[in-house]
Amino acid sequence: MFVPVRYKRLVIIAGFSLLLTFLSLYSVSSTVQEKVPLHTIPENIRNYFYNQDDTLTNSNPDLKDYDYKDISYKEESNIKFNQNFQNFYTDIFEFIHSFKHEIPHIEIKNPLRDNKPEFLNKDSLQNFLKLDKEVIKNLNQFHSSVVNKISSLKKIYKKNNLYSKENGIVMIGGEEFSWLSILSIKSIRSFGCTLPIELIIPTKEEYEYDLCQSLLPSLNGKCVLLNEVLGSHLYNKLNFKGYQYKSLAILASSFDNILFLDSDNILLTDPEEFFFKDPYKSNGLVLWPDYWERTTSPDFYEIVGSEISNLQIRDGKWPLKNPILTIDEKKVKYHDLQGTLPDLSSESGQLLIRKSDHLGTVLLSFLYNYYGPNFFYPLLSLGASGEGDKDTFIAGAEFSDENYYQIKSGIQSFGWFDEGTFHGVSMGQRNPIEDFENYNDVLKSGTFDFTKFDDRNASVFTVHANYPKLNPYLLYKENKLINSKGETFRMYGDIYKFLPHLVENGQYYDFELIQYRRMKFLLCEENISLKYNNFNDISKDELCKFIDDHLDYLQKNPIEKFI
Repeated sequence: MFVPVRYKRLVIIAGFSLLLTFLSLYSVSSTVQEKVPLHTIPENIRNYFYNQDDTLTNSNPDLKDYDYKDISYKEESNIKFNQNFQNFYTDIFEFIHSFKHEIPHIEIKNPLRDNKPEFLNKDSLQNFLKLDKEVIKNLNQFHSSVVNKISSLKKIYKKNNLYSKENGIVMIGGEEFSWLSILSIKSIRSFGCTLPIELIIPTKEEYEYDLCQSLLPSLNGKCVLLNEVLGSHLYNKLNFKGYQYKSLAILASSFDNILFLDSDNILLTDPEEFFFKDPYKSNGLVLWPDYWERTTSPDFYEIVGSEISNLQIRDGKWPLKNPILTIDEKKVKYHDLQGTLPDLSSESGQLLIRKSDHLGTVLLSFLYNYYGPNFFYPLLSLGASGEGDKDTFIAGAEFSDENYYQIKSGIQSFGWFDEGTFHGVSMGQRNPIEDFENYNDVLKSGTFDFTKFDDRNASVFTVHANYPKLNPYLLYKENKLINSKGETFRMYGDIYKFLPHLVENGQYYDFELIQYRRMKFLLCEENISLKYNNFNDISKDELCKFIDDHLDYLQKNPIEKFI
């Protein structure tokens, strides 16, 4: 049958149109399929995160029931943010990187943790490290040039509008830290905190699909891939590891006001009010102390260009009402002198920071972390306990002339006794608002009598469960819950004593029982999928039996038994 050419053309055009329509529909369908995980999280899991679960024994007045459906994270493209980030920061990152071959490798042969002197004056600190004068001179010039570049960036920073004005929580995930983050986020949400959360994922290999595409978006959170924010070229060049990620994570977050938490930090209160009250409101940076005195090398102060006077302005962590002009430096602790960093050393498992006021802090911290493991870490601590990124933020603030407040209240150690020996497993850090009020009460009295400051008065707001971490794979494999007699024990044996704000109607907050019930629900009952697994030789049944056995022990040995 003869068909005119024009009809053939019409048939072809019609066929082509149908094909385009089909492809368009397929594309839309594919897009929907990609987003399906956001809507497939079982309702009971989302509800579990936001509500007062049965693990909390209904004892905490701060816990509230929230409608999780109303606060789902709004999915937005990060392409514009990533491009703006790279345009703004690449130059200074490249500049810092360009000195890679100029930074010496420091090795502390006799670390201070093994040979701590009785009195930490300048001479005793210099016994651990003394750099060549020419090296110090060159590094001082490098440091000055970085500070100048940061000053130039600060002038255009606020015009850039890179970050939102939003308050939020930032954590670092990847490998075991993704699991620890889930446990931490459960506590954040259970205590009524609805702040958005950004989980920074260091590498694409560590990206957890179910966590990032399904669970977090349903909990007002999202994952942020570092290599996407930085761009592959710069990311590969920087080659960060471990402790070094923290300053980069703070920069990569879209929030301006940040509560940064290590993934093994378990909150015991809703921290949202911290952003609206002092000390954060007036300082924009709040740091928490570690256990130890500051042991920074005098050479560090020469490198950063800080002039150390012979004026004693503090006694340990306390300011002096009337500074003392010293005649003999040997009789004064070095870090009591004007121009040095104050005691105590910092613990960076948590910090509050306003980036718009503290760009210098974060970028200098980036410098100190980039060259941290081989240079700045040993320079800042001389091999003392806890060496790492912890003092890079206070140093960044001090030497970029930006405000900060370090908590004056002491850490509350949690742990257990074995044959009379205490084994610490975590650190309780204290509420910054309460601490600041207590500190100012002494200042306002005009006496500066800090013997009246109650080091333990401020409540514990978070448990930094870092040694060992609440990773059931490791706890099982390494027999962490068996004492020297071969018996099971409570790792957080006396924690209830130090959480009076969580007691109601005579019921204590059983921190350990709560964490293991959460492990059981998330890993064994709901089987949250994670790529990470420390030990491939441990089956799920083995792991869940371990969790069940410890839960059984905790229930048969309630905290009331030890009161």
